[in-house]
Amino acid sequence: MTAQFVIENYTSGFISGWYYDNTSSLNSSDFQVQVNGNVIAIGEAKLFRQDLKDAGFSDGCHAFRVFIDDSVNRFGQLQIRLRTASGSKAEGNSFSTQRAEPIIEMSLKFQDPLNFIFEIRAEQAHQNIRFQINTGTKIRHYQNMDIAQGTSQISISVPTELMDGIERLFTIGLDGTSNALWQGHAKFAAVLTPREHLKNHHKAARLISISAQSSFRYESLKLNFDHDLDLTTLQNLQTAHSALCEGWEARKNYPKLTLPEFEKPLVSIIIPAYNKFELTYHCVASLILAYNNVSFEVILADDCSDDETAEAENYIENLRVSRNDNNLMFLRNCNKAADMAEGEYIIFLNNDTEVTSYCLDELISVISADNQCGIVGSKLLNEDGSLQEAGGIVWSSCKPWNVGNGDNPNKPEYNYVRHADYLSGAALCIRKDVWQQVEGFSDYLAPAYFEDTDIAFKVRDAGFSTLYVPTSEIFHFEGMTHGRDISIGVKKNQVINFSKFAKRWADAVRYNGQEGFENLQREKDRNIQKRILMLDYTTPDPSQDAGSYAAIQEIKLMQSLGFKVTFAADNLAHLGELTVNLQKMGVEVLYAPFYISVDQMLNSRLAEMDAIYITRFYVAQNFIDKIKTLKPSIPILFNNADLHFLRELRAAKTKEEQTKALQTREQELEICKKVDAILCYNPTEHAVISSHLPDMLNLQLTPWVLEDKNNGPDFNQREGIAFLGGFGHLPNVEAVEYLVEKIMPLLATQRPDINLFVYGSKMPKSFSEFECENIKMVGFAEHLDDVYHKHRVFVAPLLSGAGIKGKVLEAMAYNIPCVLTDTAAEGTGLIGGISCHIANSPDEWVKKIIDLYDNAEVWSEFSDAEMRLVEEHYSKQNGIDKFANIFASIGIYTSLKHQ
Repeated sequence: MTAQFVIENYTSGFISGWYYDNTSSLNSSDFQVQVNGNVIAIGEAKLFRQDLKDAGFSDGCHAFRVFIDDSVNRFGQLQIRLRTASGSKAEGNSFSTQRAEPIIEMSLKFQDPLNFIFEIRAEQAHQNIRFQINTGTKIRHYQNMDIAQGTSQISISVPTELMDGIERLFTIGLDGTSNALWQGHAKFAAVLTPREHLKNHHKAARLISISAQSSFRYESLKLNFDHDLDLTTLQNLQTAHSALCEGWEARKNYPKLTLPEFEKPLVSIIIPAYNKFELTYHCVASLILAYNNVSFEVILADDCSDDETAEAENYIENLRVSRNDNNLMFLRNCNKAADMAEGEYIIFLNNDTEVTSYCLDELISVISADNQCGIVGSKLLNEDGSLQEAGGIVWSSCKPWNVGNGDNPNKPEYNYVRHADYLSGAALCIRKDVWQQVEGFSDYLAPAYFEDTDIAFKVRDAGFSTLYVPTSEIFHFEGMTHGRDISIGVKKNQVINFSKFAKRWADAVRYNGQEGFENLQREKDRNIQKRILMLDYTTPDPSQDAGSYAAIQEIKLMQSLGFKVTFAADNLAHLGELTVNLQKMGVEVLYAPFYISVDQMLNSRLAEMDAIYITRFYVAQNFIDKIKTLKPSIPILFNNADLHFLRELRAAKTKEEQTKALQTREQELEICKKVDAILCYNPTEHAVISSHLPDMLNLQLTPWVLEDKNNGPDFNQREGIAFLGGFGHLPNVEAVEYLVEKIMPLLATQRPDINLFVYGSKMPKSFSEFECENIKMVGFAEHLDDVYHKHRVFVAPLLSGAGIKGKVLEAMAYNIPCVLTDTAAEGTGLIGGISCHIANSPDEWVKKIIDLYDNAEVWSEFSDAEMRLVEEHYSKQNGIDKFANIFASIGIYTSLKHQ
């Protein structure tokens, strides 16, 4: 019998079938999945099926079920083929299908203890459609239901066998259709009794970790244990951790806690309290356990308590206390305690909170980065881990809302730094000098409520911004101190003070929109002029390639024009720190599982956008027709990154490679015809495009911004020559091979003392063979200072490629003189003999390297010329002005002043 593949179906994102091969001596079950000729997945046929065993196929463990990523698998006619891991074919391995766009779209709203709750969008009603629920490669459950036309909400039940507290990857789709509608990790608890009703839960096996705070506490322990700790500190951490695990309910015992002590704290944390010492103790324990780098003091503002709060110093060492002779109530109590603050920043923290690691650092990082930032606030989480508040919004009716209340805290919409109308006083950070300038919380709102909303308006009136910082996460056990009934006690002032607040600030909110959930996601963004959707193939990583550096700078330029940037990568992957770094910049990053495909994202988000900014032609190729169909009038800017067909033609060595380059040319030029502006990094590419498309008038030069660098060592303190490149890019590999094989042997005969240092990410293992006495393969550079400050000359013998060369521009920013090929100098503004040396043959390279390496006078002239060029053409202000003109060319204007 020959090897056999059978593909039986393609449903809910999975292809299923079986593979049997009794001809292989290795009996391998690994295989590749190819769609339309491209390998997009690997699989293994090892699942058991009784029918296969009954049919005589060995032990029956030859079935497979493989998930196919939607982002690499477009809609339309598909030809699916399987090959063995070695690439050999097998009998019956082809499967043809028509992959249609989904009839519905769904996004996760939240999950309750028993169900997933999804928002469903459908152009028409559907009766009795069947959802398929998968975990891993297994079908776990089917659920039939009717779907209404338009937007609605549905609940998909989770089988009880999955309620075991184990996190799994869920995939949900419609049975019988190829696409997955949603995919994401989730876990469902085995115990549904609320934690506060579990007797001594912290002493029972597996129950200590059921709270939503447990993973944050584990993270804090790990971060603390990464450092050398003395026994006293360890014991203090243990006490704090135990206190948090035990909870505050019915607490009567208070083991001693010790806060850190700093001679000059940067931050003053004020915790207002009236009784409820069990909450205050819990809050302070979390401040001890959570890992933060900023120095801080804690001031307890005790408003005439008659419980253990009155002697809090006996339980908490290094605690500072502000005590009142008379009951001042919340607002005046806070104002009085703030007079004691020694830090540059004041954080007001409710005593019914539990802080997490880095929550203080993240607040201070944002507020200290900009002198015009006056207030920042944290993301607040409910006790069950759901979102309580992602900043506040005040509608034109003057009514305040907690943005995102009850929603999933991981949704992209709530996880980027943005302007907010107010930040909750439960976790609010303000500059001390701004606090003093606006005279603290307004006394007209005493005794309590609306003081945090009011101070945000006062701070903006004084010319400062108020920002929401999602990377600072704090649990707020709301209602623990004053309850929830607004008709009694202190809470009744919530109604009274609304009227006072509205009278004072009605004019400031008159354009803030009509209250309603349908308006919330759009209206929550303040201080923006336009909304730009940016599409690229992946999330930029500036440490890996110049294109990523350029993408980051272009985002900053758009933001400088007052634009909100929403970024989506073709793969919709959350890439950890890379994604978070964009969010910290104020970029809304869209990712799975909240958006399962770019097509689905465009359906739900394109309507709100004012323009599209697409980088790379193959990304534009995937989505431009969809964009034009959904919103024909939306202007599209196309940044080609580099002219792909020009790069391929320059690198082509065979007839086949030339043919492929010409095919790329046709595809790339076709994209150019469909967009409203073409952005290139150098005028050579403009000329090439114009020669093919003479009627394409809106060709723009993309500005490149070079950030200021520290001054480096002088001429005599440097040694060697350097090359830098990302080796996932073929021209950089070719350049190193040319350096090693053609230039360095000649240089070694004349100047063996001149060493070459090669830096770069993704360096091929084969490069280790190039190591010798005068060639050092360093690899990835942690910091560019290591490349450009240590060495005397930068070399870039690029033989192919297109676009502008980021490595050369960085050399200019660092004022290190260069020897370049014509290709490497293209578009930079460098001129041979004036600001750099140009060399295009090995002999010429050796001559120019030695001349620049030995001649301090020429070296200084080139360095000074680079500096002038950078100041004139690569400054941030130059970039802002050019980007304003680029957007104006497609009818997108900004009222912001750009000098």
